[in-house]
Amino acid sequence: MKVRLVCYEEVDRWIMGKFALRMRDNLQQLQIETDIAMQVDPAADINHHIVFEGYEPGSAPSSRHTLMITHVDDIRKLELIKEQLKTAAAGVCMSRETQQQLAQLGADKNRLCYINPAHDGVVTIRKHRIGICCRVQEDGRKREYFIDKLAKRLDPAYFKFVIMGDSWEPQVATLQKNGFEVDYTNRFIYNQYVELIPTLDYYLYMGMDEGQMGFIDALAAGVKTIVTAQGYHLDAPNGIVHPYTSYEELEAIFLQLEAEKKKLVDAVATWNWMDYTIKHVEVWNHLLGKQEQPSPFADGLNSLLNMQQSELQADHSFIDAKRKELTQNKFRRSYYHKTGRLKRTYRTEGIAGVIRLVTSKFF
Repeated sequence: MKVRLVCYEEVDRWIMGKFALRMRDNLQQLQIETDIAMQVDPAADINHHIVFEGYEPGSAPSSRHTLMITHVDDIRKLELIKEQLKTAAAGVCMSRETQQQLAQLGADKNRLCYINPAHDGVVTIRKHRIGICCRVQEDGRKREYFIDKLAKRLDPAYFKFVIMGDSWEPQVATLQKNGFEVDYTNRFIYNQYVELIPTLDYYLYMGMDEGQMGFIDALAAGVKTIVTAQGYHLDAPNGIVHPYTSYEELEAIFLQLEAEKKKLVDAVATWNWMDYTIKHVEVWNHLLGKQEQPSPFADGLNSLLNMQQSELQADHSFIDAKRKELTQNKFRRSYYHKTGRLKRTYRTEGIAGVIRLVTSKFF
């Protein structure tokens, strides 16, 4: 297979160029001959247009054309896509919703699929910053051993501990041994404490000795709390976000926070550039009539086949409302475009320039 990625902007300039570069790199890893240019290649098996607006129906008729479709936000774009899909082999939307909406609005459903976008995998997980600001007492009233137990149950990818106070060294060592990031100050320093509290996601207190002053400061800073349900903690209306008394209850709170964060991370865990590229290759192989293997992805090829096999029930209320919205967007954009040009021209050329612009047939 030979693929030309037709990118209509300079590849190092903005986001569409990034799509082209990432796809090229991964296609080459898959041993598929690939290049990037601003024009179609009649000799290519596939010309993939990034994005659809640059595609001219009838260009390189011997080649299969696929169109990256995004931001269909005015009626002009809708009508353009409907016309383009009379000759292009497939329109690749970025979401299932856009695929379905375009089909409802009259685009050829048999030529529509969707492939969710990818991310670079370089953004690190923002860990929950858990703050503890108190000293360990010899009688164990702070129940510091809870930390030792939590360290063995939690995933360090999701939590960072920020501790200020005397005698937490054993717990810091246990946390670090189990892979947790810890910022530790082994004494109370007021100025640092005042700066630290607002940076926390949760303030943690484990003692059962009526209450702790850090709880009050955390609430004053709008920081959520995981504190024991006792003493003056109970007297602050809505002040305890996650109340508990036993270790088992505390562990359940942390595991819930971990699960919530993990659910967000997992939502796009498979949205990587290699899979994004493979999904395109599967669609292209189908369009070229090559032998297909079942696809494991919901988007890509399966979204194309499922749409082709579906019975489209026209939702006339949606169609009318959406077409009205897209038409209004067209005129709204035209208005802002023209008034913007008038303002820029007035600033640079004065009233004479405005007159020339208004009387120009190109305005």
